[in-house]
Amino acid sequence: MMTLYRASENRQKATIVYFHGGGLLYGHRDDLPNIYVDQLVTAGYDVLTCDYPLAPEVSLDIILQSTYELCVHYATHRKDIFQLEHNRLILFGRSAGAYLALKLAETLLEKTDMTPAAIISLYGYPGFDVDEFKKPSKHYLQFPAVEDSVVNGIISDHYVTEGSLEKRFALYLKARQEGNWLRYLQPHSPLETYHVSDETFKQFPPTILAAATHDPDVPYRLSKQMSRKIPSAKCLTIYNDTHDFDRDTTDTTGIKIYAQIIAWLEETLTTTAVKEC
Repeated sequence: MMTLYRASENRQKATIVYFHGGGLLYGHRDDLPNIYVDQLVTAGYDVLTCDYPLAPEVSLDIILQSTYELCVHYATHRKDIFQLEHNRLILFGRSAGAYLALKLAETLLEKTDMTPAAIISLYGYPGFDVDEFKKPSKHYLQFPAVEDSVVNGIISDHYVTEGSLEKRFALYLKARQEGNWLRYLQPHSPLETYHVSDETFKQFPPTILAAATHDPDVPYRLSKQMSRKIPSAKCLTIYNDTHDFDRDTTDTTGIKIYAQIIAWLEETLTTTAVKEC
C-alpha cells in the first residue's frame, strides 16, 4: 500500500507523503508521473506514495480514518521500517488526494502533535459542500451516459485499494453526470463534518496550492479561497482549462509548477522551525 522513493543526495530531512486523485473512487499510489517524482527526489525529498481504500466499497469515513492510521503508522515506524531519521512530514495530494491531505492535516492538528511542516495541494478542495459537486456536471455531461449495468459490473463485494482509470473511471463519470457523487461516498455524518473549517485553516502550516483558472472539474475559486484563509499560503495559478494540468508530461507546465513548489519548500523549511513527526 506504500512506495518509498528515497533521496540519495542533498537530503532535506523531510518526507513527502503523497495521496493520489480519482474522486475517491479510482486511482492508485503510483499515478504521480516519474518526471515529478524525480524532481522531488533530486531536490532531496523522500517521497512516500500511498494507496487508500476506495468508495463505494467503503465509506468516506473509512477512507479518512485509513489515511490517518497510515500517517500514524509511518510516524511510528519511520526509523525501524522506513529507515528514515529526523524527518519532517509534508502532506501532498492531487485533486481528491489533495482533499485527503487537507483533511488529514486537520485531523493531525486535532488529535496529535504531528503538525505537518508543509502541505502541497494541487487542484484540491476543502470539502463537498460545493454547488458544482451536488448537481450534474456540464463538463461530464458531454461524455456518453454511463449505464447502471456498467457501474454494477465495477463495484466489488470486497475492499478495494486501487483501481485504474480504465477500470473504474466510469464510477466517477456517472456520479458527476447525475450529480450524486456523495451517494457513492456514503458519508455517515452531516456534510459540514467533512469540510475543513475556516478556524482550522487559521492553524494550518505553510501551504502551497495550484489550480487552473478554468478547471472544468474542481472550481479554481476553491484553491484561491483556501489560500486566503491559511496564514502562510501561496497559490500558483495556471491560465488554462484543464483539471490535472500536470498529467500531460509533454507539456512543460507541470515541470515549471513543480520547480516552483520545490523552491517554495526550500524557502519555507529553511525559515520554519523543525517539527518532528
